[in-house]
Amino acid sequence: MWASKRPGPPAGGPQKKLVIKGLKALPTLPLSYKTDTLERLRSAVHAIQQNQPTTQGLEELYRDCEGLCLHKFASDVYEMLQTELEKYTRQQLLQIDRSPDTHAPAAILDQTRKFWDDYTQQLTMVRCVFLYLDRTYALQTTNVASLWAMGLSVVRQHLVETNMRSRLVRLFINEVTSERNGQLIDRPSLASIARMFIDLGLYAQSLQPSFIDATRDYYRSESLRMINYLVPIKQSAGVSAEARSSGPTDVPGYMNHVQRRLDEETQRVAQYLKPSTKSTLLATVLAELVEKHTEKLLGPNFDAMVDADMVSDLTNLYSLLLPVNKLDLLQQNWISYIKKTGLRMMQASDLEATLISGLLAFKRKLDNILSIAFQNNTRLIGALREAFEMFINTRRSKPAQLIARHIDQCMRMGSKLAADDDIDDIFDRIIMLFRFIQGKDLFEAYYRRDLAKRLLYNKTLSTDTERLVLQKLKAECGAGYTNRLEGMLHDMELSLELSSEFAQKQPESAMNDIGFQGSVLTMAFWPTYEPMELVLPRQAEEAQNAFTELYAEKHKGRNLQWQHNLGTCLINVEFNEGSKELQLSHLQGTVMLMFAEQNELTYSQIQQSTGLENNELQRTLQSLACGKFRVLTKEPKGRDVDTSDTFHFNAKFKCPQARVKISQIATKEIEKESKELEAHIHLDRMYRVDAALVRIMKARKTLEHSDLVTELLKQLDFNVSTTEIKERVDTLFERDYVRRDDSNPSTYHYIA
Repeated sequence: MWASKRPGPPAGGPQKKLVIKGLKALPTLPLSYKTDTLERLRSAVHAIQQNQPTTQGLEELYRDCEGLCLHKFASDVYEMLQTELEKYTRQQLLQIDRSPDTHAPAAILDQTRKFWDDYTQQLTMVRCVFLYLDRTYALQTTNVASLWAMGLSVVRQHLVETNMRSRLVRLFINEVTSERNGQLIDRPSLASIARMFIDLGLYAQSLQPSFIDATRDYYRSESLRMINYLVPIKQSAGVSAEARSSGPTDVPGYMNHVQRRLDEETQRVAQYLKPSTKSTLLATVLAELVEKHTEKLLGPNFDAMVDADMVSDLTNLYSLLLPVNKLDLLQQNWISYIKKTGLRMMQASDLEATLISGLLAFKRKLDNILSIAFQNNTRLIGALREAFEMFINTRRSKPAQLIARHIDQCMRMGSKLAADDDIDDIFDRIIMLFRFIQGKDLFEAYYRRDLAKRLLYNKTLSTDTERLVLQKLKAECGAGYTNRLEGMLHDMELSLELSSEFAQKQPESAMNDIGFQGSVLTMAFWPTYEPMELVLPRQAEEAQNAFTELYAEKHKGRNLQWQHNLGTCLINVEFNEGSKELQLSHLQGTVMLMFAEQNELTYSQIQQSTGLENNELQRTLQSLACGKFRVLTKEPKGRDVDTSDTFHFNAKFKCPQARVKISQIATKEIEKESKELEAHIHLDRMYRVDAALVRIMKARKTLEHSDLVTELLKQLDFNVSTTEIKERVDTLFERDYVRRDDSNPSTYHYIA
């Protein structure tokens, strides 16, 4: 309960009474109040529209509007204001519309811009005067728009009902076309016109569709004009964009032009179009300039760009084809180019000398294009893998052999291939090629043969480098794939330990004249070698026997089979010029030591002392007496060795090097060895085919021949022809693993 704090009347003072009486008569408005007030407001609207000062202050005008609204005249005020706006709008726009297009097309847009700028400012001032009307009557009455919306609808209605809307759109498009043709235009006017259409709600339904249609027509005409006069690509990555764009252009120049057009349209949107127009506008440009001409942009032009390694132009091409969903065509041309180029390389006359280095360079170029130009697109990466696998396996065994040989060249001591680049990077790129070949078992056989020579002749860069390559191969194919290769390295490590132990146990007197180091090889790991009979010099034979005894003591029950054709030796020889160290094979060394006691020996004497066959002895003597370094001479002279020849020690031998390596004469044995190796691998593959066929039939019991072939190819990791499959199936019939169906010969049944 509230208590009054007002002081009461003075004590003892007179009491006053407040008497409230009713009005004698209700107040009435002057008869001319409504008319006069509306006239004052109308005059104020006219003054605002003519950019003149009002006779009354804005606050007084606001009170007039408020008074009319309070006295229930709001609808009259709203109607008066709408009428005045319609009259003014009609007058101004009709005056603009009367100007002909031929007189000054840009002037009409400029006048419309000026009208719109003035009108919106005037409408803002009018709304301030009639704010009470806007916040009461317009807000509270159904189907009555706000003053701003009503002012805009007046303009929109006039444009729609007359031809002026389509005329403004046409003039707007003409100005944009002039700008596209290189002319300067009044961009602020276009921006104001575009904003007017946006505010009036006419942009999406009138201006944008017409603008997009005009854009489509413009770029359709331009693209046809340029595409029909394309010239072949200049085979030079250094041609400037200006040179390409002058006169008839090539595909890179055309794509640069498209990029410029896209940039121009993007700027156009930013400067005087609605942002939502951008996606539709750019899609229209790309559709006309790129999508409809994709096939002409690709084909031979694409091949020429990849050949010339035009990465920036390929980047343009990818960025243009991606948004128009034409990567499928790019992928087809990508595969086609790789296959065509790869097949040319596989059919080259100098295949063995250049194939692997060419493939590595080719793969590096394509990877660079994929990374930079094609943004490592997964579809194109898969396409590259598919194309490489196709062409590289057209020569079946050759790629596996040449890749193994290339690795061997890189791994040899003093290799120029590994001198300049990072060795790890070199092998990573080689392993990329290795992934594509299907004959990985054949590669393992060739690689094992080359590894054996590197290890036995001490030609490898280092054991660590060998293990690095084996780790990469194991990561690709599993531990079983590198089991024998790792076993070879392990054998060499054990052999070093055994040789060291052997040297320590030998008396010093026995080691003065000869140094002996034996390598013990596990037959299961190493390539198969045929033993060769050789009568060793006495000292070498004694050292060999001692090593054999030591090994027998350490490993009971094991036997050593000596492979003299794999051994090497170093012999110090005194010539007239001085002492030279000769690096020879066991066969060469055995022959040379015979001349330590006699300066002249016949062919028969040498053969009787060494026990060598004619072929091996002739090759050995030819390397010593007829090769580059002739430490022996023969009579009669000639390049071939005969059984009647006589040989002399060449005391006059000269060479600037202190150590001289004399290689054996190459024969066709290497080619024969390769054929035997491939035959062995082929036989092993047929055994694997047999095993796979039996597994499939055992699991499925009954199968059609075509289904059996399909299942078989899924399980094999190498190529096999249908003829070979049929032959292997026939062997299964003979061995009673499978039988034919009685009624359908192409159906097979497994025999349990």
